[in-house]
Order: sequence, then C-alpha cells, then structure tokens
Amino acid sequence: MNDSSKIIKDFASLFGGRTDAYGSWEGGCIKETVTENRFMKHLWGQEYIGIYPMMDNNKVWWGCSDIDVNDIDQARNIQLALKLKNIDSWVEKTVKGFHVWVFGKEPIEARVMRRALLAAHTVAKVPAKEINPKQETTSGYGNYVRLPYPGALFEPSSVRYMIDNSDNPISLENFIDEAIYSNVMQSDLEPLARMHMPPKPIARFNTNIAALPTDVIKSYLSPYTLRLFMGGPVDDMDRSNTLVRLVHRLKDDKVPPDVAYGILRAADIRWGKFHLREDGEAHLTKIIADVYAE
Repeated sequence: MNDSSKIIKDFASLFGGRTDAYGSWEGGCIKETVTENRFMKHLWGQEYIGIYPMMDNNKVWWGCSDIDVNDIDQARNIQLALKLKNIDSWVEKTVKGFHVWVFGKEPIEARVMRRALLAAHTVAKVPAKEINPKQETTSGYGNYVRLPYPGALFEPSSVRYMIDNSDNPISLENFIDEAIYSNVMQSDLEPLARMHMPPKPIARFNTNIAALPTDVIKSYLSPYTLRLFMGGPVDDMDRSNTLVRLVHRLKDDKVPPDVAYGILRAADIRWGKFHLREDGEAHLTKIIADVYAE
C-alpha cells in the first residue's frame, strides 16, 4: 500500500459515519453510498464532502464542536477542558472559526459523545451553539459536518486544516500519523458525560422591562462585564455571540434575570443586532432563558 492509499484509508477510518448518504459542500444531502473512494475524491479535490456522524445503532466514530466565530481562545478552552479528563482533541481552522474534534477508537454512543462535549463547553464557559452529533438517537439523516483537508493530497489546504499548539497548520500526513493513535474509548468519555446537566427551566422573567440606562447598569456589573458592555464586540467576534457572552457574565455577576434582560436590551441597542427586528424580543428572551437555565 503506497503512502497516499494509507492516508486515505486512515482518514476514512477517523471520519467514518453514516454510509448511505453524505453532505455536499454547497449544502444538501446526497443519497449515495459512502465508500473509501468518496474520501479519496475529497482529499484529491475532486468532490468535497461532509459526513453524517450518526450511524443506525445510535453510535458515532467522532464528535465535533463548531465555534462559528474567529476566537481561538474558545477552542483552546474547550480543548483544555477535555484534556483535564485525559481526552485528546484536535482543533481545526475553518472558514469562519474553529472545530474541536474528538475521535473514537471504537463506535461510541452518541449520547455519551454529545454530553461529554456539552460538559466541556460548560466547564470552559463557551456557549454550545452547535455540537455534533446534534441528536442522541437516530432521527432521519441528522446533520453533517464538512470534512477538513479538502484537496490536501493535491496541494496544502488553505482552509479547513488542523492546527498545532502554536496555531500553525498541521499537514494532512502529520495529522493522520498522530490522530490515528490518539483516539478515545467510550469509557474515557463517560466521566465527563456524566457531568453534563440538562438545562432546567427557570422562573418566568419580566420581558416588559425597557432597556436600562447606563448609570443603572453600572451599579450591577463587575469591571470586566462593564468593559464588555461598553466596548461591544471585539475584532472577529459577531454581535449575537457577544450578546450571549455578556449574559454569561451577567449570570456570573449574580444579576437577576429580569435585570439581565434590561441590560441585554440596552446592549442590543448599542450594538445594533436585534432591536429593530420583529423577532428581536424573542431572540433576546431565548438568550436569557438558555444561559440562566444552565
């Protein structure tokens, strides 16, 4: 077996998943058999694909957390939370942000993989916006994830590649050599998965509160949270994600949810995200409900 054949075989092993359909690069489900040849075409740049993780037995070969903002600290904090439980993970640089991947040495129950990643997000205090697998049991095709290293056997990937601890690109060959021997067992993930607590409903809060004035807001906030409120989104951080981060800080500052809603409305007006939209109130209410339920 030549080097490229082994790379393709190992790549297909790492990113295995549903075998009767795959995702197109443009978006959409292609109901054709997933063979090693599909992975070969992806790596040679002939047809880029995404893989559905969930298999018919409710098990997965991998889990992937999608961070859709260009904030490497979020990815590294999740990676550290996993490492503290002796779970190896890999950070991928994507077009908009990062993926954090965990690979199984054996098929792992989707429930365990998903809950372990959710727990890592909680420990790292990073909003869990998109965790794959998105379900714990098979329901239709589920969601696919675009694979890294598109066309990497033809030329080095300019997007979607793994990065090392210094944030430098890892070549496809080096990634395969290391990742194929660093996979985890389900027993490795179970202690972290048990730490995940499903969100509990919170008491209803008053959504009729207007945006609070800045002088009132200052009396509730710690210096760090006040800087976030006053400064708004930093470079490469989108407004919706910054609103979520602000609410996490408000919760840490022991701000009651009613007051947090008034502060969030004020921040939304300052940053110009939802306040002029018809569904703006629903978005802000969901952010408060989700964060305070954690």
